Amino acid sequence: MTSILVIDHNRASLAVARALSGLGHRVVAGISGYCDYVNLSRFVDETVPVADTADQPERALADIRRLCARRPDIGGIFAVDETATRFLAERRRDIPAALRIYAARPENVLTTFNKAGMAAIAEQAGLPVAPRIVVDSFGDLVAATREIGFPLVIRAVESNHDLYGRKAVLCPDRETFERIAQDWPCESHRKLMVQRYNAGHRHNICWIAAEGRLHSAIEMKVLKTTTGGRDGYGTLVETVAPDPRLRRWAHTLAEALGYHGMGSPQFLVDAQTGEITFLEFNPRLDANIKLAESVMPYIRNAALLAEGRLPPGPTDPWTYRRGARLFWAKGENQTLKALRDNRNWSGLARRAAMIPYHCLTSTHALFSWDDPVPALAGHFNPMISHLPPVLKSRFIPAVPVPAEAR
Repeated sequence: MTSILVIDHNRASLAVARALSGLGHRVVAGISGYCDYVNLSRFVDETVPVADTADQPERALADIRRLCARRPDIGGIFAVDETATRFLAERRRDIPAALRIYAARPENVLTTFNKAGMAAIAEQAGLPVAPRIVVDSFGDLVAATREIGFPLVIRAVESNHDLYGRKAVLCPDRETFERIAQDWPCESHRKLMVQRYNAGHRHNICWIAAEGRLHSAIEMKVLKTTTGGRDGYGTLVETVAPDPRLRRWAHTLAEALGYHGMGSPQFLVDAQTGEITFLEFNPRLDANIKLAESVMPYIRNAALLAEGRLPPGPTDPWTYRRGARLFWAKGENQTLKALRDNRNWSGLARRAAMIPYHCLTSTHALFSWDDPVPALAGHFNPMISHLPPVLKSRFIPAVPVPAEAR
């Protein structure tokens, strides 16, 4: 039985632990403090301290090397979030060669993480891409908004940190831009991309590709988000029949990239006009991957591909159940708080009234009847976080401070 180290957690970690356990692996959760309570999952066999790859990359590397040196049973490492995926791609030569990496190929990861470069690749492959300008100063940012015109969206070129406190900045007009962006963002961003915003719902393609050919693929439509608008993190997501154009462009893009592994190109689809625009590419698990897992063994396929034992896929890679939904109740709470803060009482009432319906008719992003503790702990986190250390450590394992850091 091989142990797999899973690092840098988010709500996808529970689905990862379940899938790896189902393949007969021991799941070792590398944690650096709060980790969405994945450590409480019955599919996690062990937790070990591993520094966060975003905040302490050198220490994370040292932790991984030290752990693997004394634990020959650990045969692989699975990156859950974007930061860990990039870390493994950039530091592959520093990580023990015998350690199998459960992620897309390093060259695919590094190519697709650069949003400006990826937009150019998509455009060359014939995908529709909105006009854009890359800037590296606040003065250029203001000038770019004048040239692109409103509405527009601002995104980081390379970093996955928040931007002005949000995932991306959607500005329908100049007043909104000036209210949000009064200087260069305080987050760690070297370059930003200003792009014309096209209306539509976000459609995410979750694929497994082998040597540039799609093995399996799913189209998911984001119906609701944490902001209450079209931007933000998805709280209600649905599998839909693949748009013929998206099917064609996904195959084209996978071939153009020579892609190998799991990935997720994203598009904006305007149902009223039929216009489609390429948005970005994420060379990692979608945070709402549990929806894909409900209609296809997505993580299992990704793991088998990494292990070199993925069986041939179906004749049609787009074989999955349509109309399945996933609901992220904890994320929906963020929307309700925002509506309350803005005194949007009617919007608050409408969103709150739909929560029981979505809970009863959708797959839950975190909760499962056979593994309920992590989700329950997540909802009680405000209470748990104020417990005395001796009690809190039962939920969030204390991470020891290395001797050299004392």
